[in-house]
Amino acid sequence: MAAAGPRPGRGWGRTRGRLDVIAGDDARVHKGGDYQRLARLLAERYPLTMIDPAPSGLTRVLSLADQLVLVTPASPEAATALAHTQQWLTAHGYDELAARAVTVVNGVSRRSMEDVLRAESVARGRGRAILRVPWDDLLSAWPDSSAKLQPQTRLAYTALAGVLVAGLAPRESAEPGTARTRVRERSPGEHAD
Repeated sequence: MAAAGPRPGRGWGRTRGRLDVIAGDDARVHKGGDYQRLARLLAERYPLTMIDPAPSGLTRVLSLADQLVLVTPASPEAATALAHTQQWLTAHGYDELAARAVTVVNGVSRRSMEDVLRAESVARGRGRAILRVPWDDLLSAWPDSSAKLQPQTRLAYTALAGVLVAGLAPRESAEPGTARTRVRERSPGEHAD
């Protein structure tokens, strides 16, 4: 589980952003209202909290989630796993959360492209975004301090961060009379006024 945000008493403008990683004992299983209590405690300290629960805690976390990131490896099982996950979310009343989900296909390479395309076809139209993270040897082993991610990998993670931050924006109201902002794409060669 990771939480990101400023420390109490510090403003965003006075310090650089920070990331605090809070890791728990994998053997401990949260029960009952543990996730709700943990979410309240973290929300008091951090404006953004990311939780990666054990499978047994997933349903407790989903009820607290604003966004969902579905990560699947670029493998022959990816499309089936994504389809089953989408079906489960719908069957358990998480349709709206699933519709806002971001799907990440991890470890993409030329060799796995056929599997990637199948997984993307399952995810297409069922969430906010689909992102590919390329295979990077650095991520398969513990990185040393001098190693750097490949540029494509950094771009993929930057894109993921952008999609997640965009998901923090307030959703449009469906009420009649609510003003909506429309963004129009410019034609090639057209300049902004």
